[in-house]
Amino acid sequence: MTAMTPCPPVARRASEEIVLSNAQIVCRDESFLGCVTVVDGVIADIAKGRWNAPGAVDMEGAFLLPGLVDVHTDNLEKHTIPRPGVFWNPVTAAVAHDAVIVAAGITTVFDSLCVGAIGKPDRRIALPRMIEGLQAAEQQALLRAEHVLHLRCDLAEATLIDDVEAYLDHPALRFVSILEDSPRRDPAHFASVAEKRKLGAESGAVPACEDLLRIRRRISAECQRRGIPWGNHDDTKAWHIDEGVALGMAVAEFPLTMEAVDAAEKAGVPVIGGAPNLVAGKSHSGNISMRDLAVRRRLGMLCSDYIPASLLHAVAILVADPIGLSLPEAVRLVSTAPAEAFGMTDRGVIEVGRRADLIQVAFNGDGPPVLQSSWCNGRRIY
Repeated sequence: MTAMTPCPPVARRASEEIVLSNAQIVCRDESFLGCVTVVDGVIADIAKGRWNAPGAVDMEGAFLLPGLVDVHTDNLEKHTIPRPGVFWNPVTAAVAHDAVIVAAGITTVFDSLCVGAIGKPDRRIALPRMIEGLQAAEQQALLRAEHVLHLRCDLAEATLIDDVEAYLDHPALRFVSILEDSPRRDPAHFASVAEKRKLGAESGAVPACEDLLRIRRRISAECQRRGIPWGNHDDTKAWHIDEGVALGMAVAEFPLTMEAVDAAEKAGVPVIGGAPNLVAGKSHSGNISMRDLAVRRRLGMLCSDYIPASLLHAVAILVADPIGLSLPEAVRLVSTAPAEAFGMTDRGVIEVGRRADLIQVAFNGDGPPVLQSSWCNGRRIY
């Protein structure tokens, strides 16, 4: 399979220039009224002050942010499996998913696909279809955002090693997360989810406890050998974070307890939180609140999880009381930090020399921000 390219190819003149004037530009450490000049998809100049010129796009004081970088969304699966046992055309699903992503202000998306079908057998059928659908849509220049892959690996799946190794060399793979709902990790938590997920330590649905660490070590080693960042998913225990750090984990995705957050912070591992949790003010399943973590300045980054629009909405929540971040600090959590954590140093911040992934946003008082326009690699996509 061939690599997915950053954005659909477009014909450009020898030097294509876009000027975005009179915008409230949100940079790494400050925001100000100014002008951004883009040449051939790259930010060529940033100037402060009001400026009018023929051919410039007058943003009329709207905010200009770097495009959002979403490192985990389940949205493609919703379009691929709209009902249990129903599998939609994979290219149509990919295009519909992309439209939702773009409308949410996301210019780089990590499509989070489950490897392991415990309790949801449709996922085993859907996984190759989703990957092939994304690739086909990309080859036909049907996608507007940049799509890369995030594989979520479920250690409860007896065939996990074979299943995941089939995709570890896929050129679009940028992130692997490992979920271990097992009596080895946390007996109490395992008991609370076993019935819902139809797991059973004695039934053979979960590999034996002595095999779980072996499988975890194997996957982490294969990721490290290929330079693919990986992390724990849904952690509850400090010792499990510590074990992951010893195996080379790069991030802690959705820790469920303060014990896990404390351990990740102590180890210098950034925490990925869910933006729906932050927007709602609480976890829908009774776990820790991302607002509480944000107030304490303990969030490493946010992802949209299961609601793409939540990522941009989170920016408004982050700058309001009681969190009170500055706008550049809030933007860091949804763009700069995720780009840096996964080695995408060409984007995530408005700076000269960076890729022109940009979104024009109007903030709407106490309501969610409104996306007005967006560009991916200098190409207008919304």
